[in-house]
Amino acid sequence: MKRVNFGHVAHDYAKYRDELPSIIFQQLLERNISFKGKYVLDLGSGSGIFSRAMSQQGATVTGIEPEQNLINQAEIMDQSIGQTIKYIHTSAESMSLVHNSIDQYDMITALRSWHWFNRDIVNHVVMQHLRKQGYLIVIHSAFVPQHSQEAQETIRAIKECIPDLKPAGSMGEAKERRNGLPVNWFGEWERIGFRIIDEWQYDYQLVFGIDEWCGKVRSLSWLTNENEEVKGRIMNKVKEYLISYSEPLSIPHQYSVVILQK
Repeated sequence: MKRVNFGHVAHDYAKYRDELPSIIFQQLLERNISFKGKYVLDLGSGSGIFSRAMSQQGATVTGIEPEQNLINQAEIMDQSIGQTIKYIHTSAESMSLVHNSIDQYDMITALRSWHWFNRDIVNHVVMQHLRKQGYLIVIHSAFVPQHSQEAQETIRAIKECIPDLKPAGSMGEAKERRNGLPVNWFGEWERIGFRIIDEWQYDYQLVFGIDEWCGKVRSLSWLTNENEEVKGRIMNKVKEYLISYSEPLSIPHQYSVVILQK
């Protein structure tokens, strides 16, 4: 898979990447997943969005992130709200080589990151670092173009500038989906020994001004490796196509969750 450098978009990630609705923790609790007092490893922790949320739920969280610029942004945001979270500057594939005081964790999470991993390696690493009967929680979220004219116009603007636009990472490997995730992932998890506990999707709305929406679009994984000239053209087209729409824009989103147990 082509190497993607998220470090140079760290500021956009920190400013515009949205948090998941807090209802996700209620949904997890209904499935007997509580973070209070648990040791959690957050893979591809980025600017710390989910690490902070789990810490606020009472977990002791360690973030694994290969881009130092994103760790820097995460630490700034942690300090601004009085939180202290440990981040390790390494990739999910390499983390077994890093000395850590905790060898095994109650839970391992991956928010919007599983599709960037070498899954053969990371599945084994997760098995190594997860306690017996511990949980792997994989979450993906995205806006839903087919339910929003504004989102459709945004996709049109992007495709005019990037005609061969493809799904990010390994999201395009399989056309068939199971609760929003590539169906082949489930077979990989089962073959290595995970038991699928539950899986679901949840629809929600997020509200943006046009400038905020453009910031969110700039942070999309599809555009990470594009240069500033291409991004600038896309932003100009998005604003052109959305100029007739009233603010705030209400954009439908959806997250997909799967809970797996060792």
